[in-house]
Amino acid sequence: QFPSHQASQAQLRTAVCPTTSGQPQSRQAPAPRRPSTFQEKWWTVGTLIQPPQISEGRAMFLTKCAACAADCTTVKACSRCQTVYCSVQCQKTHWESGHDKLCKMIKKKGGAEQLYADKQYKASIKLAVEKCAKDARSQALLNAAKQLGDLSFCDMEERKRFLELSAEDAEIEEDEVTCYICLDSIHSETKEGVVRGCGCKGSQGHAHVTCLAKQAQLSVEEGETMNADDMSARWSKWTRCGICEQNYRSLVSCALGWACWRTYVQRPMEAPAKRAALTTLGSGLMDGDRAGEALTVFQAQLKHAYKEQDEESITAAKGNCAMCLSNLGRDAEAVVINRELYAQIRKASGLEDIDTLVAALTLAKSLRALSSFSEARALLREVVPVAMTSLGGDHGVTLELNSNFVRAMCMDLNATADQLKAAVDLAHSTHEAALRRYGDGHELTHLCRASLADARVVAQNAGLER
Repeated sequence: QFPSHQASQAQLRTAVCPTTSGQPQSRQAPAPRRPSTFQEKWWTVGTLIQPPQISEGRAMFLTKCAACAADCTTVKACSRCQTVYCSVQCQKTHWESGHDKLCKMIKKKGGAEQLYADKQYKASIKLAVEKCAKDARSQALLNAAKQLGDLSFCDMEERKRFLELSAEDAEIEEDEVTCYICLDSIHSETKEGVVRGCGCKGSQGHAHVTCLAKQAQLSVEEGETMNADDMSARWSKWTRCGICEQNYRSLVSCALGWACWRTYVQRPMEAPAKRAALTTLGSGLMDGDRAGEALTVFQAQLKHAYKEQDEESITAAKGNCAMCLSNLGRDAEAVVINRELYAQIRKASGLEDIDTLVAALTLAKSLRALSSFSEARALLREVVPVAMTSLGGDHGVTLELNSNFVRAMCMDLNATADQLKAAVDLAHSTHEAALRRYGDGHELTHLCRASLADARVVAQNAGLER
């Protein structure tokens, strides 16, 4: 089956988390016993009081009138190209002002929603390539600076010249990087450069987003044709590197999310592939710091989960919505959902289960954002030892739990000297574990390093560390 209910991979690691053995472990919401009659109502927090205004057709992101830009409470679409309007009058006005000349072209390209997805996909590729190129140059400069050693004997001009030469070397190295799929540095058709948003090191893992998307698409299509039993593994090619088996992150994940959505947007919402693509897109948007758009996606996911009375999908969709609310600064709403989900998942799966530990992590983040430090510490004090035992100290979830424990201790104005010392020690060991497992450039290592820096600053201000 397609992983249509899998939770988002962004930040909370709710899609796939690496295990201590190096093999990925699927993250899916537990399936509580389904009641004989389905009586659960729509989630009643904040904007989730009402289902999102999305038609049963193809409208997903295009919910503003093409003529007047007003929100469409009821979507009326052009019968040919699916461009949406708020009224018949707006549709007539838009047609007379030039839409009649564009309508056939839009339909030829797949319709308004398809055209929008294609544009977002191209834009996201450009952003991902630019960011990866910038990161590669920065890392090459750092490596070159380390090799140069001590430049204190040089004057300012000599130091500048050394760095300029290092920059030139970095650009040469960048030009030599090729896609491991097509073996070209520049894609022959799209002319895009390579990206690498996983955990690969050295020269491994570079690829074109277009090549990664095509590889995933062909694998899924083959599985659909053969009615294969490994559809979840095939679908993971949209979200996970086939070399290092770690999730794509940041803008690369966002670009692949749009690539996935544009591939299956033409299918009906009931199709498993489109439901899975919806979740993949939401995860990518979260990784790309586009929580507002991700919330729209996960609201749609939640709406259809309720429609099908699928409690497993409902649980995952609620968690994804809560994650979006947190990223939008609406922690008071998110914490209500996270409390319920943590209690529900813990009761169903036990404290040692990875789903429970991830739910505890999300709840701890919400509590910390609301400055409920004592409650966050109490929760983490209970679950961190369990995570260390069941997952290992270098597991992604364990590292995030420890980082949040550090922040919950050092950000509390009422923290004692012993708590601050413990926070620094824990932050140091967590950073070392992340560095060993994921390397210096991984986002988890950055997170742990930031926690260590914060803990040291607080300890220094308290006169506990020099």
